[in-house]
Amino acid sequence: MALLAFVCGDDNGLALTPPMGWRSWNCYHLDVSDKKIRSVVDAVAARTQMVDGVPTSLLDLGYNSVGIDDGWQACGTGYQGSFHAKDGTPLVDKNVFPNLRDLVGYGHSKNVKMGWYNNNCHCMDEGKLRHDKVWGPEAYKKDMQLAIDAGFDGIKIDNCGDEDGTGFAGRVKYLKDSGHKLMVENANQGDLRHQGPGGPHGPPRGDPTDQSWCPMNMFRTGHDIGPKFKSVIVKLNRTRPYQDLKAPISRPGCWAYPDMLEVGNIGGSLAFVESRSHFGAWCVVSAPLILGLDITNKKLVESVWDIISNREAIAINQAWAGHPGRLVHETNSYQVWAKKLPKGEQAVLIINTGASRIDVSVSLAGVGLETACTVRDVWAHRDLGRVSGTWKVTGLTQHDSAFVRLSPVSPEPLLPTPAEVVV
Repeated sequence: MALLAFVCGDDNGLALTPPMGWRSWNCYHLDVSDKKIRSVVDAVAARTQMVDGVPTSLLDLGYNSVGIDDGWQACGTGYQGSFHAKDGTPLVDKNVFPNLRDLVGYGHSKNVKMGWYNNNCHCMDEGKLRHDKVWGPEAYKKDMQLAIDAGFDGIKIDNCGDEDGTGFAGRVKYLKDSGHKLMVENANQGDLRHQGPGGPHGPPRGDPTDQSWCPMNMFRTGHDIGPKFKSVIVKLNRTRPYQDLKAPISRPGCWAYPDMLEVGNIGGSLAFVESRSHFGAWCVVSAPLILGLDITNKKLVESVWDIISNREAIAINQAWAGHPGRLVHETNSYQVWAKKLPKGEQAVLIINTGASRIDVSVSLAGVGLETACTVRDVWAHRDLGRVSGTWKVTGLTQHDSAFVRLSPVSPEPLLPTPAEVVV
C-alpha cells in the first residue's frame, strides 16, 4: 500500500496534449527489428507528401514519435527460463536489436522521439517476477533502467501477466525515484476481470476513477483494437466513462486511450470512409493519435494521406478547453460526439454506425451552443455558412461521418434555413 500511495497523483509534466506518433504492433506484430524501425523513422521524417502544395512529413504534422512494441526480447535465455538475467537485467535479442542506444540516437538525429515496451506478452515472465520478492523488484528496476540508459523518451507498460499491478507499480516507482521523466502508457487493456486491491478500476493497475490517481500519461480503455469498423466503434465507446462533464478523468497528462489507429489497415469497399470516421472519432475525444499502418509503403500512405494529414482535424484533437469530448446523442443508426474548443466553439462529429443512408439533425443547444454559429466542414475544408437552432446533415452513407467546427456568432443575420452538409 505504501508503494501505491507513492505513485498516486504523480505528474511528470508530459503529454499535455494527446500524444501523436507511430507504434509497431498493428503493422509488424512480433516481426520487429532495428532495420525496420530505422526505415520507419526515415518515413516519419521524409517530406514525400504534399499538404496545401507544400512538401510535408508526418513529423511536420505532429507525429513525432516511433514506438517499438513486443518482439524484442531474447525468449528463454535468462534466469528460470525467462528473458531476465538473475540480476534482473532484461535480455534483448541482439540479432534483431544489436544496439538500442544507437537506434535511439538515430531517431533523435531526425528529431523523432523513441518509445520502448515492457512487460511483454510474447514469452512473458511477469508471473515469475511477481512471485519472487527479490528478483522481481530488481527486474522492474532494470527494465526501466534499460529504457533510461538507451535514451528512450517513452515506455509502454503492458498488462501481460501483471494482474495485481505489482509490476506496473514497481516500474513507475523506480522512474519516480530516478528523477528521469518518460512518457508512460499504461496498456492495462481496460481489463476489469483481474484487478487486485482497489476494485475493478484504479490502483494498482487499472484505469483511474477520478482525478486523484494517474501515474501514467495515457491509459488503455479496452482490449486490442482490430482493423474492422465494429472494433473501432466498440473501442471509441470505451472512452465514455472518462468524460464526466465537470471533472473529466481524460485530461492533459492523463489521456483515455482507445488504442492505436487502424487507419490504413481497414480493408474493403468502405475502407476510406471507415478510416476517416475512425480518425475523426479519435480526434473528437482527444485520444492519442498513434498510427499503426506501414508508413514505409508509399502507396498505402497516399491512400489515407488526406485523412492523417488533415490539420483541421488534428487541431481539434490537440485543443483543450476543459473537456476531452463526449457522446451527446445516439440511436441505433448513428452517434453524435462533441468536443468543447477554445473561444466557445464546439467540434461535432456524426458517425453513421448503420447500413443505410441517413439524414441527421443536431440541436445546437444539445452540444452546448445557445446562439447562431458558422459551420466549418473539417473533411471538405470549406465554410458552410450560418446556422441557428439546428444543424442538419443530409445523405450520410454507411459508416461515413460528418465533422464540423461550430463557431458562435451574432444571431443576425440568419440564413432562412439551417446550413446543411450534403454528403
